[in-house]
Order: sequence, then C-alpha cells, then structure tokens
Amino acid sequence: MSPPAADYTEFIGSVLSEASELAVRMRGSGPGTDGGPVRDTARGTVKPEDENQIVTDADLALGALLTGRIADRYPGHAILEEESGATPGDQEVTWVVDPLDGTSNYAAGSPLFGVMVAAVGPRGVLAGGLALPAFGTVYVARTGRGATRNGRPLGPLPATGPGRALVAYGMDKGPAELMAAEGRLVAAIGSTCLGVRMSNSVFDICMVADGAYAAFVHRGCRIWDVAAAVCVLRECGGICTDLQGRPLDLTRPFDKADQVFEVCLASADMHPSLLAAVRAAAVDGAVTADGDAPAAGGYATAEGYAAARGPADRRD
Repeated sequence: MSPPAADYTEFIGSVLSEASELAVRMRGSGPGTDGGPVRDTARGTVKPEDENQIVTDADLALGALLTGRIADRYPGHAILEEESGATPGDQEVTWVVDPLDGTSNYAAGSPLFGVMVAAVGPRGVLAGGLALPAFGTVYVARTGRGATRNGRPLGPLPATGPGRALVAYGMDKGPAELMAAEGRLVAAIGSTCLGVRMSNSVFDICMVADGAYAAFVHRGCRIWDVAAAVCVLRECGGICTDLQGRPLDLTRPFDKADQVFEVCLASADMHPSLLAAVRAAAVDGAVTADGDAPAAGGYATAEGYAAARGPADRRD
C-alpha cells in the first residue's frame, strides 16, 4: 500500500533542499565575499536532436540524485525523469521529475532556474514541489491540504485586476511562422495586463505562487514542466487549464511523456482575461476537430504546435 500523501510533502521538501545545494555547488554560485554577483561555471551541451535544448553535468547529477533518493525511499514507485526517462514500478504512484528547469538560464549564468518534483497517483497529482536554488526557496504542496514556501503557508493568489497584473510568458526559438504566432499571443496578452515577463523557467511559476505575477502561459511544456507547478498553484487557489480552458489531465505520466501541454496557470482573477486574449490571437476560421476555437496563433492542437516547432520540442 502506498504511503499517505503527507509523507510525500516532507520527503519532497527534503530532496528539493538537497538538490538545491548540489545545483548551487555545481554552478560555482553564491554571492562572492565582496557581495558581488553570482558567477556561473556551468557548461552546457546542445542536444543534437533539438537546438533549443541544453544539457549540463548538473542536469545529469541532479537527476541521478533525485531518482536515487526516490528509489531508496519508495522502491516500488515508478519514476519519469526528463533526462533518464521512465523507470517502471509496481505500485500506483509515479514520480515526475525535472532535475533542472531553465537549463539554458543556468548555463548562461542566470539565477532563474529550478528543480521540480511531483508524485502522481491514479487520479492526478498527489503532492509536488518547486525549488529555486539560487534564492534558497522551496515550495511544497499536497493536494487538498495547501502549499508552503520554506515551511510557511502560502495564502490565496491576490486579485489585483488584469490592469495591474504581471503575466509570465515562456517560449523557445522556432520557425518564423511559429515565432510570429507567439508574438501575436504575447501582444494580445500584453494588451490585457500591466506587462509581460519572461524567464521561460520555473522561476515564473514561483512568482505566481508568491503573488508577484498573476499567471504563467506556455505553449510547449512537457509533463515534468507542469505536474508539480499545477499542484502548488492549485493549492494557492490558482486555475490551471490548457489554452481552451480545459482541465489538464496529468494522470498516467508514462503515457504522456511525449505530449505537449499548452498551459494557462493563473489566478482566478486573471484566468478569464487570458483565455479571451488567446481567442483574440487565434487565426480566423480555424477550428479543432470537435469544433473548439483554435490554439493561439492558429494551431488547432498542442500537437500541431509541436509539429511546427519540431518533434523533440521541450521547454528548457
């Protein structure tokens, strides 16, 4: 029988803290003794199958650390980790792990990177956590039991009103047609809020949890990019859907390892305005097979978006 989800939150907080320490150590980061800026010593290698993707030694070391800790603590559980792939288990829980989200930022010397871990059961995410190693913050949530930041409860996301809200949008390089579509959506979103911010990483999601941003929108996520994020933000009162307003199905992670998720993770106050912006940015006359409005920029499905960018697309 699987341990209760309450056990997962304690474990998640512990492994995220350990992973954070390793990420900072491998990065050669930390403010200098003179109080100067963080300096990066990470080196990234572009993945041959996707020029948007960089892998560093830290990705591999963090992945090994996290999967090892999970396997030791919960030997019957399955694991889906971004770099090493799927490790089957004989119980109902699957751990979904992004060992280093924002690898391009990390390799470039930016502090805007993080780690994400989630435990997923037959009905969805049971518990999840996010860490921002360079900032020393860890967010942990259990479905139905709330979320914390460094052990302190997180309150409901604020209702600032769209005109005073900052919205994060993430995207990667792609073909000209796709980049033009992304630009139309960014412009539509920008017209509904105070401003658009972009780190293309878990940092943006954490800013939503903190109430600094009102939403995070992305058209090219994978399940390891969203499972833990959805858990944390839902427990803060956030609305987490695709760009059509439909709930995100995060069950059966192995079956969704190659699925592209278009996501709108937002405060209840901001979510309707963002869906309206998506509709405004869509190409006239394009509809999905079931008659729904198209995805932003004229791609009727997330799969169409992935095909336009390339088969190996994953948010880095």
